[in-house]
Amino acid sequence: MEALAHIPMGEDQFEEWFLAKVENRNMPVEDMLNALCELRRAGMAEQTNGWAELMEDALIEQGCPDDGVKVLRLRAEWSHGNIGFRDLCLKKLSSIFRNDPVRKKFVTNLGFDRGVTLSECFRRLATLQALKPGLLCVDKTWGVGAIRKVDAFYERVTIDFTRKMGHEMSFAYAGEALQLVDDDHLLARKYRDAVALASLAETEAAELVRIALRSYGPLTVARLQELLSDGIIKPDGWKTFWETARKALKADPLVLIPSKRSEPITLLAKAKAYDAAWFGQLATERTAEGVFALLDDLADNMKPDGLDADGLRIIGERLAFLMKGFGDKDMGIRVQVVVLARQWGVAADYVNWQQEAGQLVDPALFMGAAQVITTRRLDALLQLLVAYDSARLYETITACIPLMTMNVLNACVQFMLDHEQDGACAAVFKELVGMRKAGVEVLFWLARRPERLESWGLGTVGDLAFQVLPALEKSYAGERLRAANQLGELVQQREWLEAAAHSMNEVQRTSFIRSLYVAMGKVPVDTQAMIARMVRVYPELAEILISKRDAAAEAAAKGKFTSWRSYRQRQKLLEKIVNEDIPKNSRDIGVARSYGDLRENFEYKTAKEQQGILMRRSAELEQDLNTVHGTDFANCPTVVAGMGTSVTIEMADGSRQLFHILGEWDQDTETGIISCSSRMGKMLSGHAAGEEIVVPADQGDVPCRIISVSALPENIVSWGKGA
Repeated sequence: MEALAHIPMGEDQFEEWFLAKVENRNMPVEDMLNALCELRRAGMAEQTNGWAELMEDALIEQGCPDDGVKVLRLRAEWSHGNIGFRDLCLKKLSSIFRNDPVRKKFVTNLGFDRGVTLSECFRRLATLQALKPGLLCVDKTWGVGAIRKVDAFYERVTIDFTRKMGHEMSFAYAGEALQLVDDDHLLARKYRDAVALASLAETEAAELVRIALRSYGPLTVARLQELLSDGIIKPDGWKTFWETARKALKADPLVLIPSKRSEPITLLAKAKAYDAAWFGQLATERTAEGVFALLDDLADNMKPDGLDADGLRIIGERLAFLMKGFGDKDMGIRVQVVVLARQWGVAADYVNWQQEAGQLVDPALFMGAAQVITTRRLDALLQLLVAYDSARLYETITACIPLMTMNVLNACVQFMLDHEQDGACAAVFKELVGMRKAGVEVLFWLARRPERLESWGLGTVGDLAFQVLPALEKSYAGERLRAANQLGELVQQREWLEAAAHSMNEVQRTSFIRSLYVAMGKVPVDTQAMIARMVRVYPELAEILISKRDAAAEAAAKGKFTSWRSYRQRQKLLEKIVNEDIPKNSRDIGVARSYGDLRENFEYKTAKEQQGILMRRSAELEQDLNTVHGTDFANCPTVVAGMGTSVTIEMADGSRQLFHILGEWDQDTETGIISCSSRMGKMLSGHAAGEEIVVPADQGDVPCRIISVSALPENIVSWGKGA
């Protein structure tokens, strides 16, 4: 092929060159298409489209359908989804493949008639054309399989999947869903010989990672673990595997392992060199994010003592540029500049990091800095400040513990423990817990480390549980809400709850069960499940459930009744919420949590809000069922109007109305059933036949006379029973 640099790019000269190539039966297709794209970017859209159409027609006439389709696909990209061009593509493809029965069937299954985008239609065509017996493919449902047969008559592909041999797919679905893989792909190796791949994991861990990177491109550690744990590495063997692989990969110049687990591992085509060109890129980088990323990359692969004077000068200049431009406006940038200046030993003429340290050790500035930097930068800041003034730093940390978010608390307390400051931390935690002022972050930190409760003299896990429920009743937002959600999830876990219950005495367990009842619907946890778990371990706690019967007896004494029909309806609603809605919501929360980053996870926030609604509703229904008693209204007195009676009233205009007064939750407008708690029911109650009273109406309270008070008729009694 002729190099693109030798192609004349002036319009007249190019056209002459292009037409000559079109007449040649051996067209340099790639060069011609690349040249057309360059000219189009230069603003020659109309001309390039005409030349491309001419080239496409010539290729088809010369019997080069694949190259013709390649040109048509490029023109489709240029059309930006134009509807008219969509129809043209379908006609062109049908014409190109009119003598090819297989590919002709492919064209009718690409989705042109179903609104599929042009780019996707051409992608599906490429997939279908590549299908050949023996090739491996991947389907999201069935996994890896080998193509057995491509049947144009029935428009189907037969594939032998590992989990389903001889599975048939329509051309339409195959083009949409299948992904072809070559023999070197991780999935292909697993399909051909899973045992050999598992053996490779034990003998050449780093090579297995390289295979995954070549197969899928850059991968985070979490995604890598997900891929390799699926039938290759046993879940309990991942830690050992990754430690071995990582050690070998760190020495491989073609593999970049980032410092953050959230960033992907990358396989390079050639080794990265931190040479003059690289430092030239750093010298011209003007964004804080770009400078920090480059210096993190450099830190992962080179130590400060390995740099020459020019390299250190460029780093100093870039950090000085950021400090001057952003330091007074953005605390996050300022702190990162200071940390990096110390890390690389930048001269004070560029950034006086020692002077900055004297300010950042102040509690207010320290908290402002700690909240806006990453954990990696926070660790570096702590190392900087401890070298500057360790005693003052320890005082600052202990003073700020009650204000810290979860990530900052974890890093700072661990730093204190690493520097033998257990006593200082214990004193702060003891005061917060003892005065019942511990926030959700401190409670969560302690709940995850029960051994500290004992060693610091803070009580037991059971004692801590009594502080968790009131803390969870409060409203939170942002990072604090995240900590509250994590705390709520932890205390519901069977192991934690059982440990808390075991550390309580009998009186405490009884009190805690009652606290769970009271908190029902007020906290974002499943208190009913927590109660059930405690009762499973301590069956005697089931006696507390007697309080429900006591509540029902109290309701009966106060005359709170409803029909069995309404009572059972409310029971069924409660059962649905407890047995169906709440478990489904818990599953939704689990699925949403798997999407990552809970702060920006709309699905997770929505599911958690729904959880609160369901918990409150279930608590309300349970309270209703404890305070209202079911009845069939038998033997109700009929001397005066009241619950269990039928009342006929006569209005001033002579019209009459019949009402059947039932219980608290009963109402049926069509049959005249009203609740004893309704305004009409209350105004009728206590009055006998012949009395004149006022009752509510559309136009306000109106006078009427009670004609009769009688027992409920059989049809109303049957309604109340649910018959």
